[in-house]
Amino acid sequence: MPTIAPVQAPNDLNDFVETTPRIQSIDQHEFKLNLKYWNSRIDHLPGTPVRGIDGETERGRISRGSLFAMADAACEDESNEAAYALLWNTLAWGTGSSHRNTKQRIASVEHDVPGIGNALRRAANLSRTDPEAAFRTLQPNSTLINWLGPNFFTKYLYFAGAGNPEHRCLIVDKRVLATLSRYTEEPLTPKRGSSYGYKTYSTAVELMIDWARQLSTEERQVGFDEIERWAFAAR
Repeated sequence: MPTIAPVQAPNDLNDFVETTPRIQSIDQHEFKLNLKYWNSRIDHLPGTPVRGIDGETERGRISRGSLFAMADAACEDESNEAAYALLWNTLAWGTGSSHRNTKQRIASVEHDVPGIGNALRRAANLSRTDPEAAFRTLQPNSTLINWLGPNFFTKYLYFAGAGNPEHRCLIVDKRVLATLSRYTEEPLTPKRGSSYGYKTYSTAVELMIDWARQLSTEERQVGFDEIERWAFAAR
């Protein structure tokens, strides 16, 4: 695990934490999505259909909280149906209306449904105990699922934590990296494209964990993921 020089938590992050309850910034962070788009393309694959909070399959809401509720099954279900369900719902939540690279990701899964399913369940379990092993399960060398790099598969590892505020697998995408890079001299910006390796991931996560601990008090534990939520939205 890389050691980073201590960095004082930014003032605007402190303001965000003080004014935004965790349930609002995390559990209720949701999007209304075109679920029919997904279900028309993956209905032949495990873990379907994608459902909204109220059971919708055509248009409905998916929140961080609803994804957390799927995490334990994703770790435990040996059929891998639940791991795939968490994957599809995570991708729907994360892509929104853009659907960029969605067709390529689905096609990649179709080439090895059993093998990828086993890896997804293994990664979900490892996310709770060994972030490096979890990361390398989904990116052993190149990415396990084509067109599903760390910008997106870290979302899956994050939701596998079931909302634990001390879950050490956090979402780290290019927007989070860009924000964190403004406050540290660590090399957090990928040299080319948007992909990156475990060292960059670990450095970013450890910085966010440190800031969460700096801002926590006896009255208010700041979840590690609250820092990510702020970093994604920061300008």
